[in-house]
Amino acid sequence: MKNLNKVRLFLVSLWWFIRLEEVSIKVVQTKKDEYLPDTESNRKFVEEWQGRGIYKNINFILSQVTYLGYDRTGNLVICMALPTTGQVITARLALGKVHGSIVTQARNIKSKCTVNPWVTFTSLEISNLGTAINTYEDAKGAESDVAFNALNNMLKNIFLARIALAAIGDPTHSIVLIQACGCHVQGVGGSHEQVFDGFAGVASGSIVLVGKAGGQNTFHEWWSSVDNINWVRLEGTVNANTLITGCIPGAAMYFRHQIIDANGGQGLTDAILRRAN
Repeated sequence: MKNLNKVRLFLVSLWWFIRLEEVSIKVVQTKKDEYLPDTESNRKFVEEWQGRGIYKNINFILSQVTYLGYDRTGNLVICMALPTTGQVITARLALGKVHGSIVTQARNIKSKCTVNPWVTFTSLEISNLGTAINTYEDAKGAESDVAFNALNNMLKNIFLARIALAAIGDPTHSIVLIQACGCHVQGVGGSHEQVFDGFAGVASGSIVLVGKAGGQNTFHEWWSSVDNINWVRLEGTVNANTLITGCIPGAAMYFRHQIIDANGGQGLTDAILRRAN
């Protein structure tokens, strides 16, 4: 009788095993929509990579750039018609308020714009900017205000305006382009709350990170990891964006961000995963 029960138990177990082998688990992978500016380079990218490789579960949607203008403080505003967040990027000269910082930043812009790979400025424009900087640096009293107005107008109407047009022409790399010209990038998010985000930079192995705006007297702390376990603290910035280089193209990289103010750290964000081209 015991042997018969063992045989019955064996047969029941075998039947369930066969049944389990017959069950198939169907995994449904839904595609994620990603919006890209409708540029020639992006059209070529989508044609080559739509539904392939690491982008097989991403549905790329091309979107038009719709607006270019200035805010009430004279800073350039670039708007992109991206249905996800209505991204807004503000390019700033960031000259500062004191004489020394104005001279330093103006010279930084001049240096970055000389033989710039993104935006072309003539040797005469660079020379005139250098003269305007020297004039302002040496000016005293009332002459200082006149010299500053001349320098500021030159930077806004010639340099920032041309940087703006270049950024509009290549919105995918607008942040990298603006930074490469020595200007500062302020904000992404439009009427929506700005959140921590990142995207592949133009140079191979680079990633641009954009953090939530922290207001005045704040510091931005950036962290990276290759496994989402062991983290490395990167060089911090006073601006809400930074360029990360040296990443392995196509490899997963994890990033976190924290704003530090007079009260200390406000808490690290959740990790985001990004891949460099």
